[in-house]
Amino acid sequence: MDLDKELDLLDEFPPPSYEQWRRLVEESLKGADFDKAMFTNTYEGIRLKPIYRKEDLESLSWLNSSPGQAPYVRGSDPQRFLADAWLVAQSYDEPDLKTLNKQLLADLNNGLTAITLQFKNDDHPRGVSLKTLEDMKAAFAGVDLSIAPLFAQLDIDDHGFLPLLEEYLRSQGKDLGNIKAGVGFDVSSELARKGYLSQGLEETWGLLLQSFKWAVEKAPGVRVLSLAGNVYENAGASSTQELGFLLSTAVGYIQGLQQSGYTIDQIAPRFQAQLSLGSNLFMEIAKVRAFRLLWSELIKAFGGNEESQKIWIHGRTASFNKSRLDIYVNLLRTTTEGFAGVIGGVDSLQIESFNNLLLEGDDTARRLARNQQLILKEEAHLDKVIDPAGGCYYIEYLTGELADRAWKLMQELETGQGMLKALRAGKVHAMIAEVANARISAARTRKDVYVGANMYANPLEEVNYQQTEAAHVNKNPAVALEAGALPKLRVTTAFEDLRQRIANTLANKKVFLLNMGSLSEYKARADFATGFFQVGGLEVISPSGFTQAQDAVEEALASGAAAFCICSTDDNYPTLVPELCSRLQGRPMILAGYPKDMVETYKQQGINLFIHVKADVVSVLSQLAELMEVAK
Repeated sequence: MDLDKELDLLDEFPPPSYEQWRRLVEESLKGADFDKAMFTNTYEGIRLKPIYRKEDLESLSWLNSSPGQAPYVRGSDPQRFLADAWLVAQSYDEPDLKTLNKQLLADLNNGLTAITLQFKNDDHPRGVSLKTLEDMKAAFAGVDLSIAPLFAQLDIDDHGFLPLLEEYLRSQGKDLGNIKAGVGFDVSSELARKGYLSQGLEETWGLLLQSFKWAVEKAPGVRVLSLAGNVYENAGASSTQELGFLLSTAVGYIQGLQQSGYTIDQIAPRFQAQLSLGSNLFMEIAKVRAFRLLWSELIKAFGGNEESQKIWIHGRTASFNKSRLDIYVNLLRTTTEGFAGVIGGVDSLQIESFNNLLLEGDDTARRLARNQQLILKEEAHLDKVIDPAGGCYYIEYLTGELADRAWKLMQELETGQGMLKALRAGKVHAMIAEVANARISAARTRKDVYVGANMYANPLEEVNYQQTEAAHVNKNPAVALEAGALPKLRVTTAFEDLRQRIANTLANKKVFLLNMGSLSEYKARADFATGFFQVGGLEVISPSGFTQAQDAVEEALASGAAAFCICSTDDNYPTLVPELCSRLQGRPMILAGYPKDMVETYKQQGINLFIHVKADVVSVLSQLAELMEVAK
């Protein structure tokens, strides 16, 4: 070995070409179709490639831009980020104002840097109500809103809060002109969320215009137009839809305000966007970056200057993917979501409490949610790097694809006269329902895994869900959607309901696995069956393998089980199924597997249900629960 020779890794290990890589992959696939095996379709309509290269980014125009430069894909204000990073926000819906104040003071002394208030309204009966100056003083005693910015998504009926905020700040000797806040309206998302408006469209627009005028004249740092993407995410929308809907909504506001005499450079700085952050890590990173790109291009198209092309993005962890089952898994989900928001470059971040589906006002859960952000900032040091995703082939590609699709969706909506028209026609409902149904179906068939709910469930978990307070419905709305409000969905609801129904009965919940043959013959299907039945909270008995059907039946009957599942190989089933079914006649019988050419034969021989990788878990377990008489 020549020690004096300079090491040249490229010479010693020349990079393979794409063609070489693909040839090796195709060999490993052993005849399987490359496109079917290696490409993945997403709910956003993007077809993911197995590998990304520099060539995939050739059409992207922003790659040479720096953070702080239009179109702001890499961040709109790098100096502010290095100084303050992102704002650590939390949501508060405590109705008792003294208790609320104690929570705020405690959390502000422990890492909180921004306050999000959830006001009491028709579809959120529990919430904060601030109607008088005394209410404001009680809620914010000892809180400096010039240091801890206030965020709130206002309904149009909350329009009186802005002058009340002005009055309160004046009473505290604060200059409203120096206050930074994101306290704003989004009439379109309010209509979508509730299904109605309490005032007519003309009256609603008048109140919105009045609030906008207030901001322009008195409060330049208050963003009074708050695009609420979480409303669409709550109904199951894709990232493409969330971005497209927000863009179209913004176009409507901009056009209306321009007709009222305001310029684009007066209008654009009054906006903020509230984006939901789901668990698809790279897609969510790309979504945040794509919205900055889209906003820059939108404002540019309206003639806005580069400063006006910036947008404040408030990230908020999603709700559609959260579960009441194995509740601590939500901590993992929200950590991933918060991480995605930070890497994508949100300006403020709100991580919801992991158990907010079960409890209200839990101090411990709120502390954990806040500490998730503090760990990302203080221990992972993510506040020290601007746009760490920049240059990543995969994320840059996703950013471009999301932006293209969202822009096309916005154009489609605008061709149909805008977001409000699409909502009233039911088009938005139909578009979201198609995606939501696909996502729920993928969960029910376990194509998409939700740990603790449809996979790796804890059968010993106590399930006893309390009913939440019903939303108030305005029986005489001024404006109502024929299709009603967008549904508030969660992908695991069917699994939770199934567990609750089974938990509510004291009937026998035991399932005995008839493991037949050698370990190699039954083990894979026995493990699959165990996990499958545990999703329903059933007790699984899985003994060592049997070589004789008679021995298996004797032990099965002695176990006191209410249902029985045969686990072996397809080759063994023609012999095993008729004998085992005849010996256990009249009892619920399940077969692990789905041998297509023998399904009808096995049904005739006594098999009631089949469990397999493509089975609808909720449907099969619901049928089994009825056979076992364990569901109420």
